[in-house]
Formats: sequence, structure tokens, C-alpha cells
Amino acid sequence: MRLTTFTVARWAVAIALALALGSMLLYPGGTLLDRSSPGYSASHNFLSDLGMTVAYAGQTNSLGALLFVLALVTVVLGLGGCLVGFIRLYSDAPRARRLARAAGVVGILVCSAFVGVAVTPENRVMALHVRFTLFAFRIFPLLSALLALASLYSSGVPRRVAVTWAVLTAILAAYVVVLGWGPSPRTVDGLVFQVAAQKIVALAAVSFFVYLSIEADRVVGMRRTSH
Repeated sequence: MRLTTFTVARWAVAIALALALGSMLLYPGGTLLDRSSPGYSASHNFLSDLGMTVAYAGQTNSLGALLFVLALVTVVLGLGGCLVGFIRLYSDAPRARRLARAAGVVGILVCSAFVGVAVTPENRVMALHVRFTLFAFRIFPLLSALLALASLYSSGVPRRVAVTWAVLTAILAAYVVVLGWGPSPRTVDGLVFQVAAQKIVALAAVSFFVYLSIEADRVVGMRRTSH
């Protein structure tokens, strides 16, 4: 079996998932609104809480934070490599090439912002962490929209690929609205809503990338057999 950039990306997602689960198991406890709650709460803890070197409960979380950083960096590198593969795949026509290259520029910014999220723990530099998070998610929809158009104008790429990118764009854009105008996480209901929204979007983004990487491998295979 040929090991492609897209295959490597899927392995990176699997490794990152394992690291993230380990980080959740190690999280000492505490949430934004309840510092005494035990362990990691799927409904009351943000994913970024895992990166805190000292948890809300006041206990050290060094190993858990390290696993979280490794998880986020691994998925960023894996999907970043996948992005390079998408750009090459969608660059077979002049119009598609321009759109794909523009997506590459935006992709560098998105990946850099998420690395910034990883290395700025909430308990030490909350303001900077929030800035990186907001910046990453605000430009992420532009990345997926450009890839939707690039795939649409690229030959041999199924129409469902462009539709998938468009759906991801809509999900990401909706999350930008939630971040800016959704309920405040300083209330119990608002916290649950924001935590759920974050996890849904994170799962959707990773799942869509995995699916699109599988579609990309199919297109690569068809192009090889046609030559």
C-alpha cells in the first residue's frame, strides 16, 4: 500500500486522538465555574482546559498539558500536510490553482494560530490564548471556502468533495457567530452551550478532513491509472 500524505494525516489524527484522551484522563479537575468538580467534564470543560499546567482545581497538570500540546501539534502537522496534498491535487487547472494557492496562504495562518493555542496555556496567558483561538476560527471558514471552489474547478474531483468543503465552511462560519454572539460561558447554561459547540466543531472539522483525505486518495489513484 502506497503511503500518501493523506494516509499520514489520518494516522496523525488517530495518534492525536489517543493523546487527547490520555490528557483527559489525567486532568485533575475543575471548570471555569466550579473549581471543585472532579476530573475532566465533557460538558463543562473546554478542550483548551487540558492545556492548563495548573488545573482550575489548583492541582498540577504538567503531564496532561504536555499530552494536550502534543495532540494539538500532531493534528496540526498532520492536517497541515494534508492541506499541502489538497493544494497539489486541486492545482491542475489555472483557476483552481490560484484558489488552491490562496488557500495555502490562509492555511499557514490557521495552522500557526492553532500552534499558538497549544503553546499558550490558559492559566498563564489567557488573553493571548483567546486571541489565537479567535483568530484561528475566524479565518478557518475562508480556508475551507477556497478549497471548496478549488476542488469545484479541478478536473476529476467529484462534485461531492466541493459540497463537503462547503458544508464544513457553513459549520465553521456558524461557530464564528457562536463565539462572537453566543451565550457567555460565565453562566452555567452558557458554559455548557459553548463547550458543546466547540467539541462539535472540532469533531466535525477533523472528521471532514479525514473523509476528504480518503476522497483525495481515490482521485490520486484514478489519475495514476488514467496515465
